[in-house]
Amino acid sequence: MKDQPSAKHANGAAPAFLRNCWYVAAWGSELPPGTHMKRILLDRPILLMRDEEERAAAIGNVCPHRFASLSAGRFQDGLVECPYHGLRFDMAGRCVLNPHGDGRIAERARVHSYPLVERHGALWIWPGDAEAADPASIPDLSFLDTPSPADRAPGYLLTPANYQLASDNILDLSHSDFLHHATLGTAGELAGSPAKARLHGDAVTIEWAFEGKGMVLQRPLRDHADVHTRFEVSWYPAGVMIIRNEVQLAGDPASLKKKAGVHIMTPETARTTHYFFENGEAERKQMLQLALKVFESEDGVMLEDVQANMGGRGFWEMEPLVLSNDSGAILARRVLDRLIRQEMR
Repeated sequence: MKDQPSAKHANGAAPAFLRNCWYVAAWGSELPPGTHMKRILLDRPILLMRDEEERAAAIGNVCPHRFASLSAGRFQDGLVECPYHGLRFDMAGRCVLNPHGDGRIAERARVHSYPLVERHGALWIWPGDAEAADPASIPDLSFLDTPSPADRAPGYLLTPANYQLASDNILDLSHSDFLHHATLGTAGELAGSPAKARLHGDAVTIEWAFEGKGMVLQRPLRDHADVHTRFEVSWYPAGVMIIRNEVQLAGDPASLKKKAGVHIMTPETARTTHYFFENGEAERKQMLQLALKVFESEDGVMLEDVQANMGGRGFWEMEPLVLSNDSGAILARRVLDRLIRQEMR
Protein backbone atom coordinates (compact mmCIF):
# COMPACT_ATOMS: atom_id res chain seq x y z
CA MET A 1 0.00 0.00 0.00
CA LYS A 2 1.27 3.47 -0.81
CA ASP A 3 2.16 5.82 2.00
CA GLN A 4 -0.53 8.21 3.12
CA PRO A 5 -0.42 11.64 1.44
CA SER A 6 1.62 14.24 3.27
CA ALA A 7 0.06 17.31 4.85
CA LYS A 8 0.91 20.55 3.08
CA HIS A 9 2.40 23.87 4.03
CA ALA A 10 0.31 27.00 3.80
CA ASN A 11 1.85 27.67 0.37
CA GLY A 12 0.59 24.29 -0.91
CA ALA A 13 3.96 22.55 -1.13
CA ALA A 14 4.42 19.20 0.58
CA PRO A 15 6.92 19.41 3.48
CA ALA A 16 10.29 17.83 2.72
CA PHE A 17 11.58 15.26 5.19
CA LEU A 18 14.62 13.04 4.92
CA ARG A 19 13.13 9.56 4.46
CA ASN A 20 16.19 7.31 4.39
CA CYS A 21 17.09 7.95 7.99
CA TRP A 22 16.44 6.43 11.43
CA TYR A 23 13.97 8.37 13.60
CA VAL A 24 12.89 7.67 17.16
CA ALA A 25 9.22 6.66 17.04
CA ALA A 26 8.84 6.17 20.80
CA TRP A 27 10.71 5.23 23.93
CA GLY A 28 10.51 1.47 24.41
CA SER A 29 8.88 2.02 27.80
CA GLU A 30 5.92 3.71 26.08
CA LEU A 31 4.96 0.37 24.52
CA PRO A 32 4.52 -2.43 27.12
CA PRO A 33 4.02 -6.05 25.94
CA GLY A 34 0.56 -6.72 24.49
CA THR A 35 -0.15 -3.07 23.64
CA HIS A 36 -0.38 -0.87 20.57
CA MET A 37 -0.35 2.89 20.04
CA LYS A 38 -0.77 5.39 17.24
CA ARG A 39 1.73 8.09 16.41
CA ILE A 40 2.01 10.54 13.51
CA LEU A 41 5.57 10.49 12.15
CA LEU A 42 6.69 12.63 9.21
CA ASP A 43 3.01 13.29 8.44
CA ARG A 44 2.28 9.56 8.28
CA PRO A 45 -0.17 7.74 10.61
CA ILE A 46 1.81 4.87 12.15
CA LEU A 47 0.71 1.98 14.37
CA LEU A 48 3.31 0.74 16.87
CA MET A 49 2.75 -2.70 18.38
CA ARG A 50 4.46 -5.01 20.84
CA ASP A 51 3.23 -8.59 21.29
CA GLU A 52 3.36 -10.65 24.47
CA GLU A 53 6.76 -12.01 23.45
CA GLU A 54 8.01 -8.38 23.42
CA ARG A 55 8.54 -8.21 19.66
CA ALA A 56 7.87 -4.69 18.36
CA ALA A 57 6.68 -3.66 14.90
CA ALA A 58 5.49 -0.59 13.00
CA ILE A 59 2.89 -0.56 10.21
CA GLY A 60 0.59 1.98 8.58
CA ASN A 61 -2.34 2.88 10.81
CA VAL A 62 -5.00 3.29 8.07
CA CYS A 63 -7.08 0.27 7.02
CA PRO A 64 -7.07 -0.06 3.19
CA HIS A 65 -10.80 -0.94 3.16
CA ARG A 66 -12.61 2.14 4.49
CA PHE A 67 -9.64 3.99 5.99
CA ALA A 68 -10.43 3.52 9.68
CA SER A 69 -7.61 3.85 12.24
CA LEU A 70 -6.35 0.39 13.16
CA SER A 71 -5.12 1.80 16.47
CA ALA A 72 -8.77 2.10 17.54
CA GLY A 73 -9.21 -1.67 17.20
CA ARG A 74 -8.31 -4.62 19.40
CA PHE A 75 -4.76 -5.97 19.49
CA GLN A 76 -4.36 -9.56 20.61
CA ASP A 77 -1.94 -12.42 19.85
CA GLY A 78 0.05 -10.21 17.51
CA LEU A 79 -2.99 -9.30 15.39
CA VAL A 80 -4.81 -5.97 15.18
CA GLU A 81 -8.49 -5.91 14.24
CA CYS A 82 -9.97 -3.03 12.27
CA PRO A 83 -12.71 -1.51 14.46
CA TYR A 84 -14.91 -0.79 11.42
CA HIS A 85 -15.32 -4.11 9.55
CA GLY A 86 -13.16 -6.59 11.46
CA LEU A 87 -10.30 -7.22 9.02
CA ARG A 88 -7.29 -8.48 10.93
CA PHE A 89 -3.68 -7.63 10.17
CA ASP A 90 -0.48 -9.22 11.44
CA MET A 91 2.59 -7.34 12.62
CA ALA A 92 4.00 -7.33 9.09
CA GLY A 93 0.94 -5.45 7.82
CA ARG A 94 -0.65 -8.42 5.99
CA CYS A 95 -4.39 -9.06 6.24
CA VAL A 96 -4.83 -12.57 7.66
CA LEU A 97 -8.60 -12.59 8.24
CA ASN A 98 -11.53 -11.33 6.19
CA PRO A 99 -14.75 -12.15 8.12
CA HIS A 100 -16.99 -11.25 5.16
CA GLY A 101 -18.49 -13.53 2.46
CA ASP A 102 -16.19 -16.33 1.36
CA GLY A 103 -13.31 -14.86 3.38
CA ARG A 104 -11.09 -14.32 0.35
CA ILE A 105 -8.18 -12.02 1.08
CA ALA A 106 -7.24 -9.69 -1.78
CA GLU A 107 -3.60 -9.03 -2.61
CA ARG A 108 -4.16 -5.34 -1.83
CA ALA A 109 -5.36 -6.16 1.68
CA ARG A 110 -2.21 -5.00 3.43
CA VAL A 111 -0.69 -1.91 5.00
CA HIS A 112 2.86 -0.66 4.74
CA SER A 113 5.40 -2.24 7.08
CA TYR A 114 8.33 -0.18 8.36
CA PRO A 115 11.75 -1.38 9.54
CA LEU A 116 11.85 -0.99 13.34
CA VAL A 117 14.84 -1.49 15.63
CA GLU A 118 14.90 -1.27 19.43
CA ARG A 119 18.18 0.15 20.69
CA HIS A 120 19.30 2.31 23.64
CA GLY A 121 15.80 2.15 25.09
CA ALA A 122 14.20 3.66 21.98
CA LEU A 123 12.19 2.35 19.03
CA TRP A 124 13.85 3.52 15.81
CA ILE A 125 11.81 3.60 12.61
CA TRP A 126 13.03 3.86 9.01
CA PRO A 127 10.39 5.58 6.82
CA GLY A 128 12.33 5.32 3.54
CA ASP A 129 13.58 2.48 1.33
CA ALA A 130 13.46 -0.64 3.50
CA GLU A 131 16.41 -2.21 1.67
CA ALA A 132 18.59 0.75 2.67
CA ALA A 133 17.78 0.45 6.39
CA ASP A 134 21.08 -0.34 8.13
CA PRO A 135 20.86 -0.49 11.95
CA ALA A 136 24.59 0.22 12.11
CA SER A 137 23.82 3.83 11.12
CA ILE A 138 21.81 4.45 14.32
CA PRO A 139 23.79 6.96 16.42
CA ASP A 140 25.65 5.46 19.38
CA LEU A 141 23.72 6.38 22.53
CA SER A 142 25.15 3.58 24.65
CA PHE A 143 25.86 5.98 27.50
CA LEU A 144 22.10 5.82 28.19
CA ASP A 145 22.09 2.03 28.64
CA THR A 146 21.66 0.69 32.17
CA PRO A 147 21.51 -2.85 33.62
CA SER A 148 17.97 -2.19 34.86
CA PRO A 149 15.24 -0.43 32.85
CA ALA A 150 13.90 0.90 36.15
CA ASP A 151 16.96 3.17 36.35
CA ARG A 152 15.97 4.97 33.15
CA ALA A 153 14.10 8.29 33.15
CA PRO A 154 13.23 9.13 29.54
CA GLY A 155 11.31 12.30 28.80
CA TYR A 156 8.88 13.17 26.03
CA LEU A 157 7.07 16.33 24.93
CA LEU A 158 5.02 17.17 21.86
CA THR A 159 6.43 20.51 20.77
CA PRO A 160 4.29 22.94 18.68
CA ALA A 161 7.07 23.85 16.25
CA ASN A 162 8.97 22.47 13.27
CA TYR A 163 11.60 19.88 14.15
CA GLN A 164 14.44 21.96 12.69
CA LEU A 165 13.47 24.91 14.88
CA ALA A 166 13.57 22.55 17.86
CA SER A 167 17.01 21.30 16.78
CA ASP A 168 18.24 24.89 16.35
CA ASN A 169 17.28 25.45 19.97
CA ILE A 170 19.66 22.71 21.17
CA LEU A 171 22.43 23.59 18.70
CA ASP A 172 22.54 27.15 20.06
CA LEU A 173 22.96 26.85 23.82
CA SER A 174 23.66 30.59 24.14
CA HIS A 175 19.89 31.10 24.47
CA SER A 176 20.21 29.63 27.98
CA ASP A 177 21.64 32.91 29.26
CA PHE A 178 18.37 34.64 28.39
CA LEU A 179 15.53 32.13 28.20
CA HIS A 180 16.79 30.11 31.21
CA HIS A 181 18.62 32.88 33.05
CA ALA A 182 17.56 31.68 36.53
CA THR A 183 18.42 27.99 36.03
CA LEU A 184 20.58 26.81 33.12
CA GLY A 185 22.01 30.22 32.26
CA THR A 186 25.56 31.41 32.95
CA ALA A 187 24.84 35.14 33.31
CA GLY A 188 26.34 35.84 29.88
CA GLU A 189 29.47 33.68 30.12
CA LEU A 190 28.20 31.15 27.56
CA ALA A 191 26.78 33.73 25.16
CA GLY A 192 30.04 35.70 25.27
CA SER A 193 32.28 32.74 24.45
CA PRO A 194 33.15 31.86 20.83
CA ALA A 195 31.21 28.94 19.33
CA LYS A 196 33.35 26.50 17.31
CA ALA A 197 31.46 24.37 14.77
CA ARG A 198 32.95 21.38 12.97
CA LEU A 199 31.71 18.95 10.31
CA HIS A 200 32.54 15.22 10.39
CA GLY A 201 30.92 13.52 7.41
CA ASP A 202 27.24 14.36 7.87
CA ALA A 203 27.59 15.00 11.63
CA VAL A 204 27.95 18.47 13.11
CA THR A 205 29.65 19.34 16.42
CA ILE A 206 29.62 22.74 18.11
CA GLU A 207 31.62 23.60 21.22
CA TRP A 208 31.78 26.37 23.83
CA ALA A 209 34.50 26.64 26.50
CA PHE A 210 34.85 29.44 29.05
CA GLU A 211 36.03 30.44 32.52
CA GLY A 212 33.74 31.94 35.15
CA LYS A 213 31.09 30.93 37.68
CA GLY A 214 29.25 28.53 35.38
CA MET A 215 25.53 27.75 35.41
CA VAL A 216 23.42 29.75 37.86
CA LEU A 217 21.73 26.59 39.15
CA GLN A 218 25.07 25.05 40.20
CA ARG A 219 26.76 28.12 41.69
CA PRO A 220 25.46 27.71 45.26
CA LEU A 221 26.71 24.09 45.27
CA ARG A 222 30.24 25.30 44.48
CA ASP A 223 30.07 28.36 46.74
CA HIS A 224 30.39 30.51 43.58
CA ALA A 225 33.94 29.28 42.93
CA ASP A 226 35.60 29.90 39.56
CA VAL A 227 35.22 26.99 37.15
CA HIS A 228 36.16 25.96 33.65
CA THR A 229 33.03 24.97 31.72
CA ARG A 230 32.80 23.19 28.40
CA PHE A 231 29.67 22.35 26.38
CA GLU A 232 29.63 20.24 23.25
CA VAL A 233 26.63 19.41 21.07
CA SER A 234 26.88 16.69 18.41
CA TRP A 235 24.09 16.55 15.79
CA TYR A 236 23.27 13.56 13.58
CA PRO A 237 20.71 13.67 10.75
CA ALA A 238 17.89 14.24 10.93
CA GLY A 239 17.59 15.38 14.56
CA VAL A 240 19.58 13.33 17.10
CA MET A 241 21.72 15.47 19.41
CA ILE A 242 24.08 14.59 22.25
CA ILE A 243 25.00 17.32 24.76
CA ARG A 244 28.20 16.80 26.73
CA ASN A 245 29.08 19.08 29.64
CA GLU A 246 32.35 19.26 31.59
CA VAL A 247 32.89 21.37 34.71
CA GLN A 248 36.17 21.66 36.63
CA LEU A 249 37.10 23.88 39.56
CA ALA A 250 39.88 26.30 38.61
CA GLY A 251 43.27 24.72 39.32
CA ASP A 252 41.80 21.40 40.50
CA PRO A 253 41.91 18.68 37.78
CA ALA A 254 40.57 16.08 40.23
CA SER A 255 37.27 18.00 40.47
CA LEU A 256 36.40 17.36 36.81
CA LYS A 257 32.78 16.24 36.36
CA LYS A 258 31.30 15.04 33.07
CA LYS A 259 27.67 14.71 32.08
CA ALA A 260 25.90 13.72 28.88
CA GLY A 261 22.32 13.82 27.67
CA VAL A 262 20.41 13.17 24.48
CA HIS A 263 17.84 15.35 22.72
CA ILE A 264 16.02 13.81 19.74
CA MET A 265 13.62 15.61 17.41
CA THR A 266 11.29 13.52 15.25
CA PRO A 267 8.88 15.47 13.04
CA GLU A 268 5.20 14.78 13.65
CA THR A 269 4.07 17.26 10.99
CA ALA A 270 5.66 20.28 9.34
CA ARG A 271 4.77 22.33 12.45
CA THR A 272 4.87 19.86 15.35
CA THR A 273 7.68 17.74 16.78
CA HIS A 274 8.07 14.67 18.97
CA TYR A 275 10.79 15.68 21.44
CA PHE A 276 12.57 12.80 23.23
CA PHE A 277 15.23 13.48 25.86
CA GLU A 278 17.16 11.74 28.63
CA ASN A 279 20.25 12.29 30.78
CA GLY A 280 22.91 9.66 31.22
CA GLU A 281 23.93 10.36 34.82
CA ALA A 282 22.86 8.93 38.16
CA GLU A 283 20.44 11.77 38.89
CA ARG A 284 18.28 10.90 35.88
CA LYS A 285 14.89 11.11 37.57
CA GLN A 286 15.72 14.36 39.35
CA MET A 287 17.00 15.86 36.11
CA LEU A 288 13.90 14.66 34.23
CA GLN A 289 11.62 16.78 36.40
CA LEU A 290 13.78 19.86 35.92
CA ALA A 291 13.98 19.28 32.17
CA LEU A 292 10.22 18.82 31.83
CA LYS A 293 9.58 22.03 33.73
CA VAL A 294 12.15 24.06 31.79
CA PHE A 295 11.45 22.69 28.31
CA GLU A 296 7.68 22.85 28.58
CA SER A 297 7.32 26.26 30.23
CA GLU A 298 10.21 28.07 28.53
CA ASP A 299 11.56 26.40 25.36
CA GLY A 300 8.16 25.10 24.26
CA VAL A 301 6.47 28.47 24.71
CA MET A 302 9.26 30.24 22.83
CA LEU A 303 9.28 27.75 19.93
CA GLU A 304 5.51 27.98 19.60
CA ASP A 305 5.80 31.75 19.38
CA VAL A 306 8.57 31.52 16.75
CA GLN A 307 6.53 29.06 14.69
CA ALA A 308 3.47 31.31 14.85
CA ASN A 309 5.52 34.29 13.69
CA MET A 310 6.87 32.30 10.75
CA GLY A 311 3.43 31.04 9.75
CA GLY A 312 3.76 28.86 6.67
CA ARG A 313 7.02 30.42 5.51
CA GLY A 314 10.27 28.48 5.40
CA PHE A 315 13.37 29.32 7.43
CA TRP A 316 15.45 30.66 4.53
CA GLU A 317 12.40 32.41 3.09
CA MET A 318 12.33 34.51 6.28
CA GLU A 319 15.88 35.77 5.49
CA PRO A 320 17.10 35.27 9.09
CA LEU A 321 19.80 37.43 10.62
CA VAL A 322 22.76 35.11 11.32
CA LEU A 323 24.91 35.61 14.44
CA SER A 324 28.17 33.91 15.42
CA ASN A 325 26.32 31.60 17.83
CA ASP A 326 24.29 30.20 14.91
CA SER A 327 27.22 28.42 13.25
CA GLY A 328 26.29 24.91 14.40
CA ALA A 329 22.57 25.25 13.66
CA ILE A 330 23.20 26.75 10.20
CA LEU A 331 25.71 24.02 9.36
CA ALA A 332 23.24 21.30 10.41
CA ARG A 333 20.49 22.88 8.31
CA ARG A 334 22.76 22.97 5.25
CA VAL A 335 23.72 19.32 5.71
CA LEU A 336 20.07 18.30 6.02
CA ASP A 337 19.06 20.40 3.01
CA ARG A 338 21.78 18.69 0.96
CA LEU A 339 20.72 15.19 2.05
CA ILE A 340 17.07 15.90 1.24
CA ARG A 341 17.98 17.28 -2.20
CA GLN A 342 20.10 14.20 -2.94
CA GLU A 343 17.29 11.91 -1.86
CA MET A 344 14.67 13.74 -3.93
CA ARG A 345 16.89 13.42 -7.03
